[in-house]
Amino acid sequence: MQRDPDRLTERTFDVLVVGGGIYGLAIGYDAAQRGASVALVERDDFGSGSSFNHLRTIHGGLRYLQHLEVARARESMRERRTLARIAPHAVVPVRFALPLYRSLTRGKLAMRAGFIVDRFVAAGRNRGVTASLALPGGQVFSRHQAVEHFPGLRRRGLTGAAVWYDYVVPEADRLTFSWALAAAAHGAVLANYLEAVGIARDGRRVAGVEAVDRRTGRSLQIAARTVVNATGAAIDRLLGSIGLSTRMPLVMAMNLVTTRDAGDAALGGQSASGRNLFLVPWRHRALFGTWESSRPCEPGAAPAEEDVVAFIAELNEAFPALELRRSDVALVHRGVVPAAERSGRVTLDGRAQVHDHGSDGMEGLFSVAGAKYTTARAVAEQVVDRVIRTIPGSWAPCRTASTPLPGGHVRDLALAVAEARRDYDTLVPSDTIPHLVAAYGSAYREVMDLARTRPDWCARVAADSPVIGGELVWAVRHEMAETLCDAVLRRTPLGALGYPGDQAAARAAAIIGAERQWSDERTQMELGSLRQFYETRQPGRV
Repeated sequence: MQRDPDRLTERTFDVLVVGGGIYGLAIGYDAAQRGASVALVERDDFGSGSSFNHLRTIHGGLRYLQHLEVARARESMRERRTLARIAPHAVVPVRFALPLYRSLTRGKLAMRAGFIVDRFVAAGRNRGVTASLALPGGQVFSRHQAVEHFPGLRRRGLTGAAVWYDYVVPEADRLTFSWALAAAAHGAVLANYLEAVGIARDGRRVAGVEAVDRRTGRSLQIAARTVVNATGAAIDRLLGSIGLSTRMPLVMAMNLVTTRDAGDAALGGQSASGRNLFLVPWRHRALFGTWESSRPCEPGAAPAEEDVVAFIAELNEAFPALELRRSDVALVHRGVVPAAERSGRVTLDGRAQVHDHGSDGMEGLFSVAGAKYTTARAVAEQVVDRVIRTIPGSWAPCRTASTPLPGGHVRDLALAVAEARRDYDTLVPSDTIPHLVAAYGSAYREVMDLARTRPDWCARVAADSPVIGGELVWAVRHEMAETLCDAVLRRTPLGALGYPGDQAAARAAAIIGAERQWSDERTQMELGSLRQFYETRQPGRV
């Protein structure tokens, strides 16, 4: 997978996707797999926007059953199962516990009824899923059981706990990037750091986009029969070039990565404001979410220090034994996502919004935005169904629900780790082996075959991280990592839990700089950009 903007100007594509988050990447992959010629451009790096900031969970929609939204629950369950089948290396079953109190709609009786419905709705939850990833049905614990098994739950008024299983994604950014790899493997032409600045048209039909290569400043014209605007919060910015707008409200969402150790279970809680919050164990740390702004915001909005402090206060209300402090927060994840307006209030919208701008007088132009990671593949299938109907030709059916993603040919994770230990345990740190299998799946051998060519590429980059130097080289040579941030934050989890430290950052920059032939000045600029990334995600602590 190489960055070559010239390939974007050589022909007219069937589908041009603007936006390289999980929705755009899934759409590009789906269209390419069906036989369409596909181009995809992203103004920053793939998965660097809201897709970088989600709660790292793949959930089956149990909460929808509380509101009798059976269709949405069924879709979530189906897509949870699909991800376990096409990327079995990427997901881990985790037990979730939600405290129950005396309530008609959220008490023990209501949750027992919900689990009964769930058994019917999710009857095939484990069909085709490897045994180690099979999820048992939910159950209601008594108060005594809840206190014994989940001491972190708020006990005042506690009557019991609803307990179920969903998946957590330890290598979340690798999973997002696997959709880019899948699209490229099916012939799609992708480029990061290439910004679509305007929509080109031919009368009442879209003709492509005008774009700028942010690495060189060069202008490009990319021709396409259809354009899918999947730019997330910037959706109206691109449409504005031809006088259109979705008028979609936006809210800011925030999750907190902390230095706190996490147990084996995810815990739910409710703050005094009524916000439902979760503590999720991720990479052995406690990840908290999700807070959302109470008012609409603009694209690019970021939380202020008072927002972070308020979020921490709500977490301590929801989990009284937590006593979370500001100093415990290592990284503030934030994203601006689609919202819905109901009864005069704006709240995060779990439903994807799809617009066919043919009704606005622009044939072949579509816009899509969504905030839910779990169902992005299903939304992509629906979008591509609509898009290819407007393009003459014979197209293959969608197969993304049954085709393993790159690295997804691992059927037994424990066996894969054991085999990797047998072949490579003397070359790399012990904790690197399970990390490589989780991050690259069945492709881990390709990474190791590169790393073993030099001893320093088999060494860890940071003392507290399993990432080895060979992964950074692999990211540059094969995964379009253009910057230090790309490699440290998204191609590897070297910086996933916070700033990796000056020594590790310098070591990573030296490895990548040698591949990219950076000057000393460029290396220092990249190191400064990495530090700035963390500073902007620690409001009030710069």
